[in-house]
Amino acid sequence: MKFVLNNMKNIIKKNLRSLILFELGYRVATFLIVTNLTSAAVGYSLKLRKFSYLTAENFIKFLASPVSVFLLLSILILILLFFLVEISAILSCLRHSYHGRKIYTSDMLIEGVRRTGHFLKHCRGSWLICIILAAPFLSLYFLIREISYFGVLEYAAVLIYKWIRPHWVLYVMIGILLLISFLFVFSLPYCLLEERKSMKGLKAGLFLLKKQWKRIIPGFVILHLWMLIFIALVYLIVTAGMVLYVMSSRSGSAVVSSVLLYSSWMDMGLGIFAGAIQLVASLAFVYTIYAHYHVQIRTEVGIGAMMKNRVWFRKIGRRRAAAFLTFVLITVELISLVGMASQHSSAVNSLLATVGITAHRGGALMAPENTVSALAYTIDCGADYAEIDVQETADGELILLHDNSLKRTAGVKKNVWEMTYAEIEQLDAGVSFHKKFRGEKIPTLDEVLKYCKGKLDLNIEIKYNGKNKGIVKKVVRTIEENNFEDHCVITSMNYSFLTQVKKINPDLRTGYIMTMTYGSIAGVSSADFFSVKYTYIDREFVQEAHALGKEVHAWTVNYRGDIKKMLDAGVDNIITDNPVLVRKVENQESDAQTGFLELMKYAFKI
Repeated sequence: MKFVLNNMKNIIKKNLRSLILFELGYRVATFLIVTNLTSAAVGYSLKLRKFSYLTAENFIKFLASPVSVFLLLSILILILLFFLVEISAILSCLRHSYHGRKIYTSDMLIEGVRRTGHFLKHCRGSWLICIILAAPFLSLYFLIREISYFGVLEYAAVLIYKWIRPHWVLYVMIGILLLISFLFVFSLPYCLLEERKSMKGLKAGLFLLKKQWKRIIPGFVILHLWMLIFIALVYLIVTAGMVLYVMSSRSGSAVVSSVLLYSSWMDMGLGIFAGAIQLVASLAFVYTIYAHYHVQIRTEVGIGAMMKNRVWFRKIGRRRAAAFLTFVLITVELISLVGMASQHSSAVNSLLATVGITAHRGGALMAPENTVSALAYTIDCGADYAEIDVQETADGELILLHDNSLKRTAGVKKNVWEMTYAEIEQLDAGVSFHKKFRGEKIPTLDEVLKYCKGKLDLNIEIKYNGKNKGIVKKVVRTIEENNFEDHCVITSMNYSFLTQVKKINPDLRTGYIMTMTYGSIAGVSSADFFSVKYTYIDREFVQEAHALGKEVHAWTVNYRGDIKKMLDAGVDNIITDNPVLVRKVENQESDAQTGFLELMKYAFKI
């Protein structure tokens, strides 16, 4: 065990500089390419489908489009090709190190492309299966950190998590996938260095794993523990350095804003860094086992010997060629990163504006959600609005309820459209919250409007469940009967509901609830504002909405760092479970103690 880990360390150390430069340049470059291509592909597909925007309402239709499928699959194949080149380059570097040879960063890129080409040629279509199965284990750290930067992937992951029940089934499936991926990793030296076909490489890798599993399994466990500790220490040190820099260069409210902005960039960098550490260390471990316990079939030819017949290479020399290619690669990336940074730098200098505060689900922090007790708390804490959810019972009564089922809030495993109001009236909405709320009733919309009139404005979300197509007219009529038009807004994830509201009463303000921000909002005419999940809101989106004369409401924002980000982005309303915290951050009460430890908490989202 110790022998394997020591050998692995020596192999990495031999060409450490080249590995660092290659991983830094290659990962940043491919990450920028993939993010930009993904955004362009989604935009193009939306345009062809004539969707103005990608939302929860049309997400499945978007994925079902042949154009979307083709474009997303093409990007996936491109990602796998990038990954294959990277693995090939690293394995080539490790082989050179094992034989005591130096290799330059540009040599690694050339060698990676060359080996990838050979692998594609002799494996044909099977390369795709090989790299798909090897990728999950080798890119686990990167995927965990970076999936949030690909909005479509993040939303798809959330949907999968919701669809697969119970959740332990999903965890077992992920575990099995990672185990299979772990087995395929050992085929890579055989496939890429010896140019064996995928299945032959897999068999050779499994044979090696079977013979040396007593060294491999404990070694991998120890290796990953050390990697996690190292990554955490680096992140801690870099974050502390960033906080100290901000404290010395910024003042006032800009201190917190700067920490939040820089920490978001550091989070993205951490994903790239952690992914690179995992990939290099894992491949180094696998190669050490492979090189020590396996008789290699082919003799490696030095990159210099391979390139010596190239005219351009002979003229400028290997060292100059390597330096030039490396310089070009890093320069292009730096220009791209500076451009991206300049687009976001205005957020640091933004001024706080007064924003509206909406209590989520009526005020669900201190009382059962969507109840009169929750609304009473919201009135006492000084929020501007309370967001409530409206559903329709089997006999057409409008009640406050978020889920289709009453299981979570009232303990009854029935859907709202299966029960009459007389039956629902007997349920206890406080049973799942706290004993002091036992006997809390599920109120009707009419009761709530009468209770809130003159005390609190409401954000009335009309839920769509496929069985309540006539609900909009009833909601509008109830609002008009209570003369509540000037004290509420109507929101929904179903855009046709908003269109119906505008046809019935054009003076009612409407908001379109969105989970993503892809596409153009210029054509969303039935919405007076956009209610968007906060993770998808940035300054550019807010500016686009404001240019159209429309507001942006952010949901559901509960952490003070995220509240500060939304304030800096310029949103008009923050929907939260904790209105008091939002008011404190808005008034900069929590910014009064912006010492080192306080700023570190912001950076680490504590």
